Amino acid sequence: MQPKRYALTQLGDAKEGRRIYVRRDANCPVITHVRKRDGDEHIAVPSWLVNLCEDGCLLTSDYFPSRAEDVYIIIPGLGSKVHGKARSQGKYTINVKFTTLLTTDIVDKIGRIKTIPKT
Repeated sequence: MQPKRYALTQLGDAKEGRRIYVRRDANCPVITHVRKRDGDEHIAVPSWLVNLCEDGCLLTSDYFPSRAEDVYIIIPGLGSKVHGKARSQGKYTINVKFTTLLTTDIVDKIGRIKTIPKT
């Protein structure tokens, strides 16, 4: 039987985190175009960008189809589409891995976008 490794026994030999890029919180509306695994066309879904980093992001919406494969995102203030693949999918979320890395300046710019509530 293997001895259990608790957090206290791992303090001396702690490994660095696996994450290369730091996630930044984002709270902005985006339009996500999603293609199902067995479909040929993209479906436009209004969604929210929850967080992002240079290599991916987390999107949430009530209207995502099941089994998403290919995704591209239209972010307000950014002049182009951001392409990616669905890394994992929950009931209301999609974790997207971008096909090309975003620059740090663009990620910081998107992270600063805030919505202004109507009064």
